[in-house]
Amino acid sequence: MSYPPAPAPAPSEQPAKQGNGFGVTALVLGLIGLIIFSWIPGINLFTGLPLGILAVIFGIVALVKAKSRGGKGKGTGLWGVILGVLTLIASIAIYFVLLGIVEDQCNDSSSAIYGSQECLDLENM
Repeated sequence: MSYPPAPAPAPSEQPAKQGNGFGVTALVLGLIGLIIFSWIPGINLFTGLPLGILAVIFGIVALVKAKSRGGKGKGTGLWGVILGVLTLIASIAIYFVLLGIVEDQCNDSSSAIYGSQECLDLENM
């Protein structure tokens, strides 16, 4: 007695993607900018600021796209915007703190850089 072959399994539909690539990009750029590049004096304006700006832009795009996806990726987009803004604030604050330290050293007559060309350039800014 032989049995007929089993029927072929029905093809299953692949579920739609649930994530939001813009949100993940914003989150990663914000984290990298805040943790690594915004705290390095001197280069933070060239690395931290662009990463913060990109994180904010990608985060806003993620929030807009999340509306059309039923809210998917809203959290990563929001955190990308938050971290991007924090990166911008930290980069600018570190720059001005560093600028203040250099100005204090230029005004201190017992400092090693008092009267140097850097101090004269700083005064002419």
